Order: sequence, then C-alpha cells, then structure tokens
Amino acid sequence: MTMKTPDLRSESEALRVAMCQVETGHWDVTGNLDRTLASLQDAGNRGAQLAITPENVIQGYPPHASPEERARLHECGTKIDGPELGQIGDLASEHAMDIVVGFTEKTPHGTLHNSCAYIDRTGKIIAVYRKVHCRPFEDAAHEGTFVAGDEFMTAPCAVGDSVYTIGLYICFDREIPESTRCLRAMGAHFIACPLATNTSRLDAPLNRADNEMLTRARAAENELFIAVVNHSGSYNGGSFLVGPSGECLLQMDEHPGVAIVDVPVAVVPQRFHSDPLGWAGWGHRRPSVYSRHLERASSIDEGRATDP
Repeated sequence: MTMKTPDLRSESEALRVAMCQVETGHWDVTGNLDRTLASLQDAGNRGAQLAITPENVIQGYPPHASPEERARLHECGTKIDGPELGQIGDLASEHAMDIVVGFTEKTPHGTLHNSCAYIDRTGKIIAVYRKVHCRPFEDAAHEGTFVAGDEFMTAPCAVGDSVYTIGLYICFDREIPESTRCLRAMGAHFIACPLATNTSRLDAPLNRADNEMLTRARAAENELFIAVVNHSGSYNGGSFLVGPSGECLLQMDEHPGVAIVDVPVAVVPQRFHSDPLGWAGWGHRRPSVYSRHLERASSIDEGRATDP
C-alpha cells in the first residue's frame, strides 16, 4: 500500500517567494517596466527571498503575427546587458533578493528568444533560460518570431545555511512532461514558471484536463514545488503555487498584486527526494526501455514530416 505524501507543515525552513502579478499592456515597455520595478520593490520590502514575474513582462507579451508586429517586437526587445535588466539587478542587490524575470531577449545577432533571467541577490545574472517549447504561432521555425532554446537551466538559491535548486521554464514548457522530468533530474526542488495565458481556477469543479491540472500533476509526479506567475490586464491573472503532493498553496485573483508565500522547500530534499525510489516512483524508472520506444516514435514522426 502506498503511503500518503509527507505533511508540508512539519518543515520549519521556508523560502519566502513573491509572486509578482504585474498589470501589463501590449507594447507598453516603459509602463510595464515601471510596474514591474514597483512590484519587485514591494516584494523586497516584504522580505521576499525569491521574486518571480510573468512571461515577457517588459513587453507585455504582445501579438506578433503580422510582419509589422514582428518588426515592432524586434525594436522593443531587451538585451541581456541592457538598462532594463540592469535596473532589476539593482533592486535584487538592494534587497538581497533573487529574481526571475521574463522578457523578450534580443541577441547581438538580432534574433529573439522568449527568455527569463535568474538574477541573484548580488544583482548578477547567473542564468538565462530560453523557452524550449514554442507553439507554432510563436516559433520562428513556423509562423512566429521566437527562436526556441535547447537547454534547461537551474540556479542555486540560499535559505539560511541551505542551498536549494530552482528550475526555470516558461508557460507551455510545463505541459510537456519531459520539461519537469529534466529539471527534476538536474536536482530542482522548486520551479519558477513565468506565464502569459489565461488561467483556470484551481478551486472550481474539474470537468476537463486544463493547464492548471497538468501543472499539479507535474508537481506531484516529480515531487517539487511549481510557481506559475501570470499577467494582470493583458491576461486574467490567477497566478498559483502548487506543491509536491499536487496541493494548491495559493492562487491569486485577476487583479495586479504581490502575493507572498512561505514555501516549505526543505520538505523536498528532506522527505521526498531523500528516498532514492521516490514517493511517485522516480527510482523505479527504466530509461533504457523508454529510449527504444521514444527513438522509434521519433523516427516515425521524422518520416511523416518528410513525406511528399
């Protein structure tokens, strides 16, 4: 008989997380940045150790379907060494607070990525994650603008004398099971997920498989925390945080604001990942079996793609 998952309330060491649900407008780079900085300032004033913003928060995740919109997005893209991330880094240093911020990254070569940066509490950018899974409408290989990334990222986050591993992904990544599996394999205890889409309520009756239900499943099957932070204004808010048993710790409403959650992150390494087999069967996996089937499926898919 499978035992119930550990009680999260039994752990004392917590990571104070700020979910910064920023009100954004499409293309309003100046206003979006000002509201983002204000939200982060609020988070820092309230003692947050890790603050998370929405996906493409600086640009407001504007439409980019037409040639004119694509050109405009290129114009307002954010450079890694640009002033926008510099101002956010200054706030991180001022409050000794780690920050995950989503933005349209413009590279020196002129390409665009849907990215999020992990800025540590000294104000230094220590990781830049580029969204791996882009739907066709945003993928430059199809009808979109963003060049997809090809690597998942984690970053260390200190809490007292302990260091926890924060995984990074963006929006649609959470719907692909392998995304969370990769981050779990990389040692993630907590995943920060900037978002830009309308959300469903987690306290509503479940009548279909929506993105929120899938996120709860990802958290439970990998025994970790996932914080999903959405826009207000451009989208309907509803940012939420789920735990390693699939439980919902908090969900925001549609209004802009900063929600502070003391996340008992210590429970993950101490009581979930400490068992090499894992409560949800991590240690029972047989990758060599899966690889044969997955390679076969990939070959079939590639053949279909090249058929006349």
